[in-house]
Amino acid sequence: MRGKFGATIRVGKIMSLEKNVAVTEDLLVAMEALATKEGRTSDELFEEAGRRYLAHQRLSGLAARGAERAKRLGIDESDVDRLVHESRATFKSGR
Repeated sequence: MRGKFGATIRVGKIMSLEKNVAVTEDLLVAMEALATKEGRTSDELFEEAGRRYLAHQRLSGLAARGAERAKRLGIDESDVDRLVHESRATFKSGR
């Protein structure tokens, strides 16, 4: 059903929770066109988009924690090559 401010689509698969999500009409039209072009459903595309977003958020959080730890340890980009070589040498020697 399409409304003044967007559209409501059904997201879900067989044997999974179904949830109605409101999206703008232009996004729905674009996703439906892409789904048709790729031989998929718009539900599949929206699920993939959600999964990719969640993965991106996890990766962003990991990067932020790594940057924070590097800062605490006084490590910057100029140290990375040396530290990688040292780590590999230690690993190869079995220490």
